[in-house]
Amino acid sequence: MVHALALANGLKKAWPESRLTWVLHPLSYEMVKCQKNIDNFLIFGKKNDLKSWRDLHQQLKNQHFDLAIIPQVSVRASLITALVKADIKLGFDFKRSRELNWLFVNQQIPNRKPGHVQDQFFEFLDYLRIGHQPPEWNILFTQEELAWREAFFKNIQNPVISFVIATSDPRKDWSPEGYAAAADHVAHHTGFQPMLIGGPSQGEARMAERILSLCRCSPKVALEKPVRHTLLQLSGSSLVVSPDTGPLHMAVAMNVPTISLYGASDPRRCGPYQKFHDLLINKYADPGETGSPITRKLRLDRMAQIAPEEVMAKINYAIRTYLTQDAGSI
Repeated sequence: MVHALALANGLKKAWPESRLTWVLHPLSYEMVKCQKNIDNFLIFGKKNDLKSWRDLHQQLKNQHFDLAIIPQVSVRASLITALVKADIKLGFDFKRSRELNWLFVNQQIPNRKPGHVQDQFFEFLDYLRIGHQPPEWNILFTQEELAWREAFFKNIQNPVISFVIATSDPRKDWSPEGYAAAADHVAHHTGFQPMLIGGPSQGEARMAERILSLCRCSPKVALEKPVRHTLLQLSGSSLVVSPDTGPLHMAVAMNVPTISLYGASDPRRCGPYQKFHDLLINKYADPGETGSPITRKLRLDRMAQIAPEEVMAKINYAIRTYLTQDAGSI
C-alpha cells in the first residue's frame, strides 16, 4: 500500500485533472482513506467470497475508465481486472506476469531486471512518461487523529523510540532477547522512552510478553488494532527500529528515522526506499558479496546474526545524526 500510494500520488501530480479510482481491501482502505488525491475508493470484501465479488461487480458495471493500472500479478488481481471496463489495461511484462496475469491486460510495461519493489511500481509511471522523483507519499491525518496522537504522547514523559516487534513471517523476526537488550539500552542510556509497537495478533502479544519478561526497564506497549493508530504512533516517534514489515515502510514514508533490521530478505529489493540507508543493518549479504542478482529468495536464520550491540550502536548513531535532542555522551 505504501508503494502503491506513491504511484497514485505520481499520477495525480502529473495529471491533476484526472479522476483516480482505487480498488482495495478494507484494511488497505483504512491506511489511505484520507488521501485527497484519490477521488473514489471501491472496497473489495476481505472474505473474498461470492458476495464480495458480486458487490464489486455492482460497483464496477456502470463505470468505464480510460486507463486501468494493474501493479499486482495475483489471480485475484486478474479477476478484478476482468471486471474493469477500460480502454487500456496496463500490467507487467510477460516474464513477470505470474498466474496468467498477462491474459487480462492489453498493454504491458517493458521487462526490467529485478529491482526495488517501489521502483517496480514506478515503472508504470515511466511507461506513461511521468516523472516520480523525488517520491511523494504525503500520508495525511484528520484533525481528530492529530489530537489523538497529541494526547497519546502527552502521557509519555520522554520522547519515544519505537520497536516494531514482529512481521507476518516469523522468519523475518528479530529475537525477543535482542529487543529486550536494545530497549534496556534506550531506557538506561539515552533519555528516550522505549515503546513496543505492533498489531493485535496473538503472535505479537506473545512476543511483547516475552520481551517484557526479559527487560529490566518498562517499555510502553502499544499493540493497537486500528492501523491508523499504528500510523499515528509511528509518526510521533523520534526513531523507529523495525524488521522488514509494513510499519517500516510507513515510518520511512513519513520521514521518521528508521533503523532497518534485514537478514531474511534482500534490502535491495524491499529495504527502506532512498532513505536512512546509514541506519540499515544488513545480514542478508555475505561478507564480500557484491553484484549478486536482487532476489525474492529468503535466507533463513540470518536475523539471528544481528547482535543487540549492533542495534544499540545504530541507535546511538541515529540520535547523534538525526535527532535534535542533546545526545550527551552517546
